[in-house]
Amino acid sequence: MTRNAQYKVGMVGCGRQGTQHARGFTLHPSTEVVAIADPDPENLELACKRFNARGYSSSEEMYRNEKLDIVDCVLPVSINPTEVIKAAELSGAKGIVSEKPIAALLSDADRMVAACASRGIPWQGGNVDRCISQLWEAKRLIDSGEIGEVKTINLYEKTMQGGVQGISVIQMFAGDADVEWVTGWTNGDPFGEGDDDYQGIGGYIRFKNGIECFVHASPIAMRGLSVLGTNGTFVTDKRNHAFYKKADGSDKTVLSNLKRDDTIKFKPMRSHAEGGRDAEGWEYPGDRLMGCVQSIVDAVEKGVEPRCPGYIHRKSLEISIAMRESARRNHSPVRLPLVSRNYRMLPEKYRWMNKKELYGKEWYAEQIGEAQKKG
Repeated sequence: MTRNAQYKVGMVGCGRQGTQHARGFTLHPSTEVVAIADPDPENLELACKRFNARGYSSSEEMYRNEKLDIVDCVLPVSINPTEVIKAAELSGAKGIVSEKPIAALLSDADRMVAACASRGIPWQGGNVDRCISQLWEAKRLIDSGEIGEVKTINLYEKTMQGGVQGISVIQMFAGDADVEWVTGWTNGDPFGEGDDDYQGIGGYIRFKNGIECFVHASPIAMRGLSVLGTNGTFVTDKRNHAFYKKADGSDKTVLSNLKRDDTIKFKPMRSHAEGGRDAEGWEYPGDRLMGCVQSIVDAVEKGVEPRCPGYIHRKSLEISIAMRESARRNHSPVRLPLVSRNYRMLPEKYRWMNKKELYGKEWYAEQIGEAQKKG
């Protein structure tokens, strides 16, 4: 039974991750999944049954027969550019969502951004850390002067998947400023193109507004980032968050003078496991994914920019490629934007390819069944 929600959603791809996205749109009061396009008949049959949606073997067929407000593309990276551009050109949708990474080739990312921007279509770039509401609350406080003027950001996370996670978040705390230049190094072969070659990129990023960022790619005890200002710092592992400020406004710059501000409290962020299962056996999609859903609804409804727009993912990819290029050039500075748009950065194999083909039907059936366990 349909809910007759305000915004009709069409899914392009409804496998393991696509099911989570569809569940997120089902939980939101303003959206409902009415149509699904997937060339895999087994995935399509299961998804249509789960969400009481109409099924199509291709996105083109879905666009010909459906009037959609939002299109969500949850696909292997290898075909994501084609489908996002197709959604912009053919669907008539008011908003687009796609999963991460958006592309491997910079020129593909350029075409995707142009296809959406030229039509005024907001594009939310996936279920990413930049959709975490608590980080936006922290940014609001930082922008209001809570830690003084931001000077430096430290990212404790190896850059993977074209920077869709950490690099996107540091841009957010740097005011999404353009990047002037970067230097970089890799944990593996900077000239490689496989899962274990250049994955794990560290470096230095100089933003044009003067903020600098250090990317620490080595495995350490903490994963996350710190934002350092003239009067304090914000520290987060993207689940737990804390502000530390100079005591009594003192100018002392010793560690003992930084005190945790326990008056600033954040609502806990729930993951899949922490959200539990409902009476019908559905696994909770997680607060981050629900933030992604809310982001595109706000963009369509209020005309605001999504929390992680596609062009930010393009910038993240370009920054990551530039840091790797610096490593290839004996760690020389690389200025942005990159003149050549033919650079590419392949993600992990399981993100580039279809997972069912990669790992087999038995493994995939077990994985996709995890989303809803009845009884």
